[in-house]
Amino acid sequence: MALYRISDLNVDIKTNSPTLAENIKRYEVTYKATPNITLEMSDDRLLEMMEEYEGMTADAVESLYMATLYSWAIFDFNGFPIRAIGVENDGECTLFAAPNDNTTALNLLIPRDKVFVYDYPGIRMQDDDYFVFDTPFGDYGKLSVTGKKLKLKSIVFVDRDRFDSLREIEAKDFVPLFMRAVSQNVRQERTKHTLFILERVMHRVKFFGVGDVNDFDFIIERV
Repeated sequence: MALYRISDLNVDIKTNSPTLAENIKRYEVTYKATPNITLEMSDDRLLEMMEEYEGMTADAVESLYMATLYSWAIFDFNGFPIRAIGVENDGECTLFAAPNDNTTALNLLIPRDKVFVYDYPGIRMQDDDYFVFDTPFGDYGKLSVTGKKLKLKSIVFVDRDRFDSLREIEAKDFVPLFMRAVSQNVRQERTKHTLFILERVMHRVKFFGVGDVNDFDFIIERV
């Protein structure tokens, strides 16, 4: 296994996936250290998941599995997983999250030159602030090319069934949206910890709802 620096953590990764191997190259470090997180997929688990996700390549299955392991592990380091796209906004990061129902393909709607990180950003609390890190995980991991972290400024939930024009949302609206965005990567025993993180996030970050991102520049100027 090689050692990689991801989300300010030492991550030990063993992969047989050419795509993931290429994505993680720039995170590799030469120093020796005890890993904070170890990511590895057994051959048996790969075969099980390929049967479960019929039609997916071995590359895609392994990348998905590694991303899931990473998402689970980051909870132990004051972090949480969220399926979102991060955009640099005045030197900070705004996250765009959409329902996981394939109705809103944010990766196709948000200009690529604005994107800081696609899918599975690493979000961790450091010194009472939340920071967003690009990661090599997810289908678009290879497009994360900045190799830096940004302070989390705001989260925009894109949902045409809930919102029309852009508006700031209250806690009662935010809680179910946040839980829906992170729940697919949260094991049952992590639920209480997720709610603990949720309470802290609510006091440090602004939240908005919008029906679509067609007028992207208008949105980013106001969040």
